[in-house]
Amino acid sequence: MARKPRRRPEKEERESFWKALGRDVLVAVIIVAVVLLSFYAYAGNWPPLVVVESSSMQHGDRESSLGVIDTGDMVFQQAAPTRDSVITYLEGRASGYMTYGDYGDVIIFRRASSVTPIIHRAIMYVTIHGNGTADVPDVARLPDSEWDARNLTGPTENPVFLRSLTIRHMGFEGDITLTFSFDTVSPGGDRSGYVTMGDNNSFRQCRLQRDDCRSGYDPISSIPPQSDVQGRARGEIPWVGLIKLTLQPTGSCCPGGWGDPEAPKNSWDSLLVTLIFLVALPFILEYAARGWTKYVSPHLPKVRWPWGRERESSGPNPDDLEDNLVPDEWEPPREGSSGP
Repeated sequence: MARKPRRRPEKEERESFWKALGRDVLVAVIIVAVVLLSFYAYAGNWPPLVVVESSSMQHGDRESSLGVIDTGDMVFQQAAPTRDSVITYLEGRASGYMTYGDYGDVIIFRRASSVTPIIHRAIMYVTIHGNGTADVPDVARLPDSEWDARNLTGPTENPVFLRSLTIRHMGFEGDITLTFSFDTVSPGGDRSGYVTMGDNNSFRQCRLQRDDCRSGYDPISSIPPQSDVQGRARGEIPWVGLIKLTLQPTGSCCPGGWGDPEAPKNSWDSLLVTLIFLVALPFILEYAARGWTKYVSPHLPKVRWPWGRERESSGPNPDDLEDNLVPDEWEPPREGSSGP
């Protein structure tokens, strides 16, 4: 008679459970570490992601768009340690290089007046002189018909010691004529940095004066030098940053909690759909696996893998047959019985 299969002791089952749980936790920790290290290797900066807290870079006041930096987006920031690592609007417009719906790079930089880093487009790199003029050599890359400039004596085509610079066809819709004034800077020594601008700031402030706008860009007096540039924006994860802004509101967003109008409504709607999908994903995968096993797998041709044939040819595993073995023990014949 075959012996009954032996049950594992309860202690062994408990130890096996904790070992499996520990292994799963270790695998999860390794995966998270690999992902974070990959982000860091790509960005060369820490943290590699920043949450956009305001609407200054949106291309519209009410709706968000993929490929544009909107309130609540998470943006990868890649290190930009040198001047050559940033392509300004003027350089991008001359070469056709665009990011986030307009020419040039979007940079993340720090300003003494703000604890929170600022994310705006780098328009031009200038050298400010103590007499209220600026050198803007990159504007010479544009056709002469696209810009006008004035120096201390009047109109000029030489982009040095400029008091003002007018550039045509600016903005993400290309319909703004914008004048930058450099004579508002307080006297001091020469310094260099980026003139920056939020895409949506110029869109709003130049709405009524698109043919002759003189605002919309960040103050020339606070241009960030290269050393204040934290990184350049590279890629985005839309909507997800709204979770952080809901739990930790800022002055720009979202003191009203979920659905705050400071962020576009379609971003909130998209985030809700994303969260529902993530919650449902394990169930979707489980039912998909069951459906595959029940309806699809039985109708597929069986593949006989080489290693499977080797295992079959080697015969059954003795351990698998342990519980089915009948003891082969010799018993002496009883009295009165005939021997073999």
